[in-house]
Amino acid sequence: MNGLTTITTKGQVTIPFEVRQMLNIAIGDKVSFTTIEPDTKEIMIKIIPSSVVDQIAGSLSSKIKYLDFKNVRKIAGKLLAEKYKIK
Repeated sequence: MNGLTTITTKGQVTIPFEVRQMLNIAIGDKVSFTTIEPDTKEIMIKIIPSSVVDQIAGSLSSKIKYLDFKNVRKIAGKLLAEKYKIK
């Protein structure tokens, strides 16, 4: 099997269908680049199934309270107005 693909102008690559099928890669899975060898231009790519990501999501605690996007934009607007002295 040949897993050859081309890097796009945005630095993206497509994992060939045969490779995705062989590794049971699904939409939403994450890709981790590990073991980077600059001298030989080799890397190891690990697939992290989305089910694993879903399982650990929210498992870390934070002292920062959650703010929805609307409130974050409002606060950011006020801070920028103060910074640039805009009324």
